[in-house]
Amino acid sequence: MVKQSRLRVQKNKKKRRILLGFLLAAGIGAVFWKYIPDSSLVASVKNLFSTVKSTFPATQIPRGTIFGRNLKQVAVTLERVSVYARIKEIKSIPETVKELGDVFHVQPDILRAKLESGALRVWISEDISQEQEVALKKRHLPGIYLQREQKRFYPAGEQAGHLIGYVENNIGLAGVEFFYDRLLAGDTVEGGGNDMGRPLDLILTVDFKIQRILENLVTQIAGRKPGCRVGAWLMERKTGELVGGAQYPGFDPNRFTLYSQDILEDQLLVPMVIPGGFRILLRDAANLLGSREMGNTLPWSVSSIGMNLGFQLRLWNWLGLTDEWYTDFSLYKKGGKTQAIDMKLFRQVAGQQYGLVPDSTTPLKLFTGLTDLFSNGTAIRPHAVGAVVDTVSGEKFPLPVYRGEFDSVSETINSSSKEMERLLKSMAVPGSSGTLYFSDRNLLTNPGSGEDFQSEEILFALIPADTVPLAMLVTVRSPVLLPEKKVKKSPSLVELVDRVVDRISVLQQVAKSVADVMEPELTGEGNYPFGKGNSELSGRSNKKRISRQVEAGVMPNLEGLSLRRSFQLLQHRKLKIHFRGTGRVVSQKPAAGTSLKGVS
Repeated sequence: MVKQSRLRVQKNKKKRRILLGFLLAAGIGAVFWKYIPDSSLVASVKNLFSTVKSTFPATQIPRGTIFGRNLKQVAVTLERVSVYARIKEIKSIPETVKELGDVFHVQPDILRAKLESGALRVWISEDISQEQEVALKKRHLPGIYLQREQKRFYPAGEQAGHLIGYVENNIGLAGVEFFYDRLLAGDTVEGGGNDMGRPLDLILTVDFKIQRILENLVTQIAGRKPGCRVGAWLMERKTGELVGGAQYPGFDPNRFTLYSQDILEDQLLVPMVIPGGFRILLRDAANLLGSREMGNTLPWSVSSIGMNLGFQLRLWNWLGLTDEWYTDFSLYKKGGKTQAIDMKLFRQVAGQQYGLVPDSTTPLKLFTGLTDLFSNGTAIRPHAVGAVVDTVSGEKFPLPVYRGEFDSVSETINSSSKEMERLLKSMAVPGSSGTLYFSDRNLLTNPGSGEDFQSEEILFALIPADTVPLAMLVTVRSPVLLPEKKVKKSPSLVELVDRVVDRISVLQQVAKSVADVMEPELTGEGNYPFGKGNSELSGRSNKKRISRQVEAGVMPNLEGLSLRRSFQLLQHRKLKIHFRGTGRVVSQKPAAGTSLKGVS
């Protein structure tokens, strides 16, 4: 016991000596650093430390921006700025109350009560605007500090919220934000991913002019009866590019925590029972194609006699109706099984034979399968991202379009394209712009729920525009209610959709023709526009504020802005820009307000 205690004492003494030696060396170094500034050694050491310090930005690297197809920002990272006070550092509370009251329009007695509450640290205001931040900095109030944090902002609000997704703590939790999380965040991805180690921007395939039409459409459809859940999706048939996707009820990604999980859920992934009309269409198409594969020629019959069941199995697998696959805006679990369908058909057609046509699937799989079936043998997969952009160089990297392997099924569909078109026309309803509509509904019952009956209506449409034909899917899920007396007849689903297809076709053609001349939108890098006293801020007001900063021939004030924002403000000047370091601008030359006439 004595030897162990002596050893312990010796170890403690040795630790104390090391600690004292380190403190002594640190003290001598500090004095040397302060009082001998002319030393070349000290100068070189200071220069080294300043270089290391400037290498690392003071704040977190902003997450990459997401643009729509028309290059409008739909997801951007802004700074959330709040103000707090350290009471011990305030020299005069009455003067501080007066100055803060002028900036934040707070009643003096309320503000004074906060500062005199006895707390060491008091929050003055959260989520202040850019104007309030500038006004506060000019006053140089002792004891008043700003706290900054990054916040994801979605200028389009509810538009395409289920496709874009949302972010919390700089981590994507749904939609494109989830699938491309590591690219947007700047994480290095193994196997040829984001080897640059910096955030990348994304350009969606979604056209937000068409998206607004879809948002209005689902709202109108849902207004026909209470309790409806409506989804509408539009896709290019040849490429699988998702032009738009809207759901009702929708949600605002800026406030996603306020919504229940069933509203946040993507309706494209909610399993459903395939209506009988769609199963007949799939069955007849399989019989037609199976007959062609066996070498039979016209005239053909699509009766249930002599079904080629082996070909059916290969066809369902080729169309993606039976296997598991994913898209870049919604992810299937690898190897997982489709969620079980609890709803049961209330009424079935007596004696109807569907062969091996699946009885249930998700809207996404049905939409894709039908589009593949009537696209001349081209297998596509829906996707919402068209390109990745390097935030530094501006170089665009188009993403490869998925196309299935050209096999015997593809060849059979391609060689039977005319017959497939006749089959669809024989069962569909014609509409505007040469559109074909095919729809059917189910009446379902679910004993385990509070609702006795539920209606599921599905509409599939082909919109042959002049350049790139489109496919559209609309789903309507609603409770079956007892009819009321003298109820005004509502427009049918086909009628509501047919009212907007002409506008969609025109916008699609225009967007394709001007795609090469569009430039990314450069909105303001103001503070996060949700909070106390600045909820009125919008992208439009940010643009106005920028136009005041960038007057013709005058150097703008860049101090406090990020390098990226500074480059945006100077991009239209004929200037050669030199910069040092990263993060935010701490000084500039020429000074703000200096005339740039003659400056190169």
